Amino acid sequence: MTFRAKPVVRGSGRSGWNSGDRRTFLLNAGFVAAIVVSLLLLVGYTAWSWYDDHFGAAATVDGTTITKDELRTRLAIESFRIDYTESRIQTLLTAGRITDATATSQIQFLEQRRSSLGVLTLERLIDATIQRRLADEEGLSVSEADIDAQLIEEATTDEERHGWVIEVEPEDDEETGEPGAAEKSAAREKAEAALAELRGGKSWEDVAKTVSTAASAAQNGDLGWLPLESGFDEPFMTALFAATQGEPTDVIEGEDGIFRIGRVTEIAPTTIDDTFTARILDKEIELADYREAVRADLIRIKLDEKVVADLSAPSLQRHVLQIRVPVSATPMPDGVKVRHILFSPKDDPGGADDLDENDPAWAAAEAEARAAYDELKADITKFDAMARRESDEGSAASTGGKLPYYNELSAIDDAFADAIFAEGLEPGDLLEPFRSAFGWHVVQFMRPYGEGEKAWLETIRQQALDGADFAQLATDQGEGEEAEDGGDIGWVAVGQLGEALEDPIFGAEIGEITEVVAIPDDGAYLFKVLAEEEREATDEQIEIFESTGFSNWYAEKKAAADITKSGSAASATE
Repeated sequence: MTFRAKPVVRGSGRSGWNSGDRRTFLLNAGFVAAIVVSLLLLVGYTAWSWYDDHFGAAATVDGTTITKDELRTRLAIESFRIDYTESRIQTLLTAGRITDATATSQIQFLEQRRSSLGVLTLERLIDATIQRRLADEEGLSVSEADIDAQLIEEATTDEERHGWVIEVEPEDDEETGEPGAAEKSAAREKAEAALAELRGGKSWEDVAKTVSTAASAAQNGDLGWLPLESGFDEPFMTALFAATQGEPTDVIEGEDGIFRIGRVTEIAPTTIDDTFTARILDKEIELADYREAVRADLIRIKLDEKVVADLSAPSLQRHVLQIRVPVSATPMPDGVKVRHILFSPKDDPGGADDLDENDPAWAAAEAEARAAYDELKADITKFDAMARRESDEGSAASTGGKLPYYNELSAIDDAFADAIFAEGLEPGDLLEPFRSAFGWHVVQFMRPYGEGEKAWLETIRQQALDGADFAQLATDQGEGEEAEDGGDIGWVAVGQLGEALEDPIFGAEIGEITEVVAIPDDGAYLFKVLAEEEREATDEQIEIFESTGFSNWYAEKKAAADITKSGSAASATE
């Protein structure tokens, strides 16, 4: 018998391989595809992360992107600058040109900057972006030669001199409390006599200890090492840096009215660090990047100079009276404000409490207080001048007797508290003279705290609109230095007080009283515009422009910019 294999008959509709093979193939293919997709996603995410970490936005300014790489680069530059400054401090300390205390203080300041360097650097880049546009608008540019000069300046240690001083400060006139012509002349004569002694061979040490009125006299007038731009009296420093080593200067009258003689015993000349560029490169900072940082610094300087020059040019100014009510350091809803004139026995508030009850000085003080009270009842407008002139309270000469807000928890004399917290007192009430542990008081109740400074000044404005004399209101209600002069703050130029105060001043008509202006954490203001004319800027105004002109101008420009900071910018600073 012959056996034959039975042919396999494929089922109808089946493919060329069985279902198990196909399932395996599909599973493998899907697995491979999943791996490929995962790899593609991983590669894509890695590429995106790399791109974002380098070219992602640390911030945008009016549509311009500051990348994280730009932030890192500028952070490295600013870190280098701190390190370089610290190395200079250590060099000066080693050379004995600064004390340990000075070095420690300066290094601590650098450490504070270092701790917040990431935030400061991002802000600096934002400023650089805005200021670059502003410079273009103002037609300002920075040349490569400007940058070269600035790099040399950064690498330069200025000349310093070991200086000494003999000071003769004029005495105060007994009546005015300030040096007069006679006192200044006497001080100059004393200084000239001291100079003659020095040139006649008397030792510096002997003259300094016997003539000088400076606190440094005990140390023979030793000022230590100083650069020309030290902040010390400018005329004196100019003379000191023109002096021959070992020889005394002429007598120099300072900007503060003090007469000085100077001497230089050692000179450290100007030096330039030839390793400056190499130090930058050692920190793996590209010179091109460092130069761009310097360019940004110079743009800011040039903008500052132009703003100050523009503000200092002749301009329309306004003569203004001001009433300023400062914000209370500790607002007291139940507090009251008064002004007073103190008549102490023997003009000594500190010794009054220990004085015998029957001492005639008590009766004399009471008589003075009652006489003042009678005079003020007849004419209350005399209060401010009388307080400045006659009160035995130490600060009355500058405050007109105005005191801070007090409430019933304030640590004040019991008799004084009983008087000012009496029921039924109204603003303007003049209290009968009363005695405290410090003497006899004449007190005027000014106001309760009520709804605060702005609300009170609104009532004063209404009084002025109703015809009350603005200057008198300024004297009675104002608490700035100008109150003594009827609120006269002189001529005001644009850029002097800041936009918040200047807008109402320059927006008012001549002779008009402005609305009340409240400045947070400062106080409430009310102005009356007296006149307008084109005027040259005064030295005082120019000093203000140099101090705050640019910052006020730029703050407005920056506030108008569209700035967005990335939440992930911090990663670029780590």
